[in-house]
Amino acid sequence: MNPWDIMKSSQIACSLEVSSFKPGNVHRYRDFSDIKYHHFLTSGIAFGDVIYKAARDNGNVGRYIKMAVIQSRKWSPSNANLGIIMLHVPIAMGAGNIDNFDSGRLKEEMIHLSKNTTVEDSLNVYDAINIAMPNLNPPKRGPDVRSEDAKQRLIEENLTLYEVFKISSEWDNISKEWCEGFKISFEGYELLKYYYKEERDINWAVTKTYIHLLSKYPDTLIAKKNNLEISKKVSIFAKKIKENGFKKEDIEKFDTFLSKNGNRLNPGTTADIVAASLMIFLLERIDRGDTILW
Repeated sequence: MNPWDIMKSSQIACSLEVSSFKPGNVHRYRDFSDIKYHHFLTSGIAFGDVIYKAARDNGNVGRYIKMAVIQSRKWSPSNANLGIIMLHVPIAMGAGNIDNFDSGRLKEEMIHLSKNTTVEDSLNVYDAINIAMPNLNPPKRGPDVRSEDAKQRLIEENLTLYEVFKISSEWDNISKEWCEGFKISFEGYELLKYYYKEERDINWAVTKTYIHLLSKYPDTLIAKKNNLEISKKVSIFAKKIKENGFKKEDIEKFDTFLSKNGNRLNPGTTADIVAASLMIFLLERIDRGDTILW
């Protein structure tokens, strides 16, 4: 696929994701104290050139993740799009290896990429995480990204990026995506197609897809900030909204509930995965010449 189209699909996906109403997250009508709506917009546009370069390469995925984070931090003072970058880079590289959009082929390319990563990819992603400085405290399993000897341990244990993500997949859904064939991202892509056809409104389709995925997959950012049980309770709330027909008043109550304690109940990982689903959705549309969104 055309690298320019791949780049634009990433940039537009970032813009659509953050602009849509997703309960508990930053959107065009709400900022958090430490990260704002325009930070996501500037970040998503800023790393577009890296997505273009990644789409023209067959390897070095970790290097492109690091490059994208560096560009993101040039234009945003916060860790705006680290999770999205972790997903958009392999999507870009997979799309760059196929002539025309085919979801099955794209998924195969991404799985092949993830399973053929190197220790060098791990080292670069550790750099990327430290540059982004996410305010997280993951369980102390595997090499700790913040420790001084983390890189040395990666080298000594010969841990590829796939193997590192396999360790962290126990507590992080983006890592799990890398290890389980980007399952949720492609499920979200199918949901976006369904809800967009139903609604003919991309923002509402994003909202429904987000709630639908959250209802099935407890958000791991919430779990990190609180615990797994609270994350599961949030998913039960989302499931009730879905089963009740996505009523506006239910969604607004959900947003109020998630937002009452600042950003401790922010389903940020789910939002990142929706951005990946959006990029896949847009790649299909650009390939078919159907890019106008209503």
